[in-house]
Amino acid sequence: MAAMILGSIILSGWHFSWADSIVAQEECPVAYQDDPSCMITTTSGERVCVDDVAVRLEAFTEQANRDAVKPLGGDIPAVRSIVDPHPAFVGLAVDPISDIVVMADTNRKSVVSYDRNLSMSKSGETSDIRRQIIGRETNIGFVAGVAVDPARRELYAVNNDIEDTMMVWSYDSEGNAKPSRLLAVPHQAWGVALSPSRNEIAISIELQSAIVIYRREAIGLEAPVRYLRGAQTGMADPHGIYWDDKNNEITVANHGNFRGLLKNAGNGCEQVAASNVPDEGGRFQPPSITSYPATAKGDEKPLRTIQGTRTQLDWPMGIDVDAAHDEVTVANNGDNSVLIFRRTATGDVAPLRALRGPRTGINRPMGVSIDPKNNEIWVSNFGDHTALVFAREASGTAAPKRIIRSAPASAPSTGFGNPMAVAYDSKREQILVPN
Repeated sequence: MAAMILGSIILSGWHFSWADSIVAQEECPVAYQDDPSCMITTTSGERVCVDDVAVRLEAFTEQANRDAVKPLGGDIPAVRSIVDPHPAFVGLAVDPISDIVVMADTNRKSVVSYDRNLSMSKSGETSDIRRQIIGRETNIGFVAGVAVDPARRELYAVNNDIEDTMMVWSYDSEGNAKPSRLLAVPHQAWGVALSPSRNEIAISIELQSAIVIYRREAIGLEAPVRYLRGAQTGMADPHGIYWDDKNNEITVANHGNFRGLLKNAGNGCEQVAASNVPDEGGRFQPPSITSYPATAKGDEKPLRTIQGTRTQLDWPMGIDVDAAHDEVTVANNGDNSVLIFRRTATGDVAPLRALRGPRTGINRPMGVSIDPKNNEIWVSNFGDHTALVFAREASGTAAPKRIIRSAPASAPSTGFGNPMAVAYDSKREQILVPN
C-alpha cells in the first residue's frame, strides 16, 4: 500500500516542505519498521521509508534548481552590436623624407602608418598598413592630432577627450608599444605642431580656447613654457594647428564655439589671481583661421584673421601651411571640402581654390598635410575609411591621384567619434548615439 505524505520532513538536520503530496512507492517491510535507519517520521506523525524519501528529495532538489533564477552579469554575449572593425582616420602628417604618412585612428584607438607612395588600391581593397601602434600600453585613447619629426624620426599624437596626454614614439614602434615620452596636457587637446628651430611643441586646447607650448622633450607633469589664451586672441574652439618655422608663425583653425573664460581654470594654463581675469560668457562666433607670432603669449591679438561668409569656412579641422608657395590649406569638415587661402590673406576673403564634389572623394575631412617635395596634398576622411592624395594645384572636382583605404570600399562606417551615452526612441524605434 502506498502512503501519502503531506507537510514537511525532518532528515539529518535539513527541513524540507512542499505543498504537493508525495506518494511512497512501497511501505517498508514490517521487520524494519522499528529500525530508525529505515524509517522516519513526518511532522504529521506518519512513518515513511527512508529510501523513498531520498528518491523524492532528489527529485524535489532537481526541480528547485531548474526553477531557480540565475543572477545577471558575467561573460554574457551581446544580442547584437553596432561596431566598426576598421581604423577611422583623423589627424594626418606626411614625412616625404622617409616616405611615410601617419594617421590617428580614433575608432580602434591606434596610430597607423602607410607607405607614402602606396599605389591606388585595386578594386577597392584594403591598403597594407606599414605599422600600427595599438594596445593598452600605448596610452592611445580618443586620439586626434598627429605630427612627425623627420630629423629625429619621431611621431607625436594627442588624446582629445579623456586621457589628456601627448605621446611620442619612434618611427619603428609598433604593436603594444609604450611611448618613449608621455606628457600630461590640458583637457580636450586636439592639434599638435612642432618647431624644430625652437625645439618646442604647440598644442591646441578646445575647452579653454588656448594654445599651450612646451619644450619638445617635455615629459610627465611638466608645465608649458608659455600659453596663448584670452578674448583678444580671437580663438574659439581651436582644432588644427601648424607651426610655420620659415615665417615664425603659428596658424590655427577655429570652429567658433567660444565657451567663455573662467577664473583660475588651470589645467596647464598659468593660474592668475581671480581679480585679474574677469569671467566672460560664451558665444557663437563665425569659424576662422588665426595666425600669431611664434613667440606670442598671454592674451595677444592675432596678426591676421580669415573670417566671414566669403571664406566658406565650416567646421575647419586640420590645417597646414605651404611656406614655399605662401598658401594655407584647411580641411573643411562641415561641407566636405578642402580650402586653400593665400597665407597672408586676412578678413572676409574667398579661398584661392577649393576641392569639393563627388569626384574628389572628400567625405568628412579631418586632416590635411602638404608634401612640398612631391607637390601633393593629403586629406584624411573620417566618413569612409580613406585618405586621398591630390596634386598640389588641384581644384574643383578633381579626382585624387591615389587612395589609401583602411577598409574595403563597400564597408560602411558607423560614424562613431567618442560615443559616451545612448538613448532609445521607442516611438521611432531608433537608437540615438551622441558623439
